[in-house]
Amino acid sequence: MTDRTLYIVTCGAPLASRVGDGVRAARERGWTPYVIPTDAALPWLEGQDLADALVLTGNRKPDEPKRTPKADAVAVVPTIFNTLNAWANGNAHTYPLTTLCAALGSRTPTVAVPFAKSDLTGHPAWLASLAVLRYAGVKISDPGDGTTDAVAPIESGTGQEVARRFRWEWVLDQLDGISI
Repeated sequence: MTDRTLYIVTCGAPLASRVGDGVRAARERGWTPYVIPTDAALPWLEGQDLADALVLTGNRKPDEPKRTPKADAVAVVPTIFNTLNAWANGNAHTYPLTTLCAALGSRTPTVAVPFAKSDLTGHPAWLASLAVLRYAGVKISDPGDGTTDAVAPIESGTGQEVARRFRWEWVLDQLDGISI
């Protein structure tokens, strides 16, 4: 399969340092990836080879064409506490969140990899937001082992190690299993 468009929405957390690996892995599987970062993700992307995949989120003029073709699938790697809750609540106040809300509304196949510490995942909004996204069809994948039945919090100080062990195959296998 080729000519499939994959949006990779990324947030500011250690796992964003692996987005370049995701771009390469997606291309090897026949996807054309577009990286849509939050502002907080930008420092994590420095030094990665993303030049032809990076979509900067400045305002587009009315006569300019869309930044990207329609997505066949979306990977949110990583999604942090703030973005996950805003997305689940339909808050589309940034380009990445608008992209995620539109994907949810159009039922575009989506896999999300939450990345948050235990003090944040203990907040009641976290479980409610995960439930909303799962109900809407989003596949939620644990960043530590790729499982989809539960998401473990990231213990403070272990984010870089979790990012190092992360495998993009966990996300891409789920997307490849979806009929597009």
